[in-house]
Amino acid sequence: MPAATGCDIVGAGTATFAVVCEYDDRFGVVLELVAFSAFVLLLRYAAALYANHRIATLSAHDDLPPPPAARSDGASSSGLDDAAIARLPCFVVVVSRGAGAAAAATATECAVCLGAVEEGETARSLPGCAHAFHARCVDAWLRLRPTCPVCRATCR
Repeated sequence: MPAATGCDIVGAGTATFAVVCEYDDRFGVVLELVAFSAFVLLLRYAAALYANHRIATLSAHDDLPPPPAARSDGASSSGLDDAAIARLPCFVVVVSRGAGAAAAATATECAVCLGAVEEGETARSLPGCAHAFHARCVDAWLRLRPTCPVCRATCR
């Protein structure tokens, strides 16, 4: 490879100075590729260090106490038990045609699974607020927390 064709020191004697060199075109391209490769390797090394730092930070929270223990019947201690859920009103969805169709169309989505509540499916209505959901969806919800998924009214 050919050597530099000429180098000058710009700003000599001042607080900031630079060495400016002119190279052949082939040598300049190789030098730029080496500098770019070194930059990419340095960037990957910094990303690996950051990822290791994040993992160590998240692992520091492993010493937190575990969540409250489950009851002996397997249900969570904060939700409703199966007997209380079974006492809630349950019905089969029937889509009405006519004047009430607009009201029925607005309540055709289950707020737990975000799926459509279709004709013939079993739904459950909560007594405090009268919101209705798929029975299987709201049953799972109420085992975890005793509130309505929409308005957070207590269902005890």
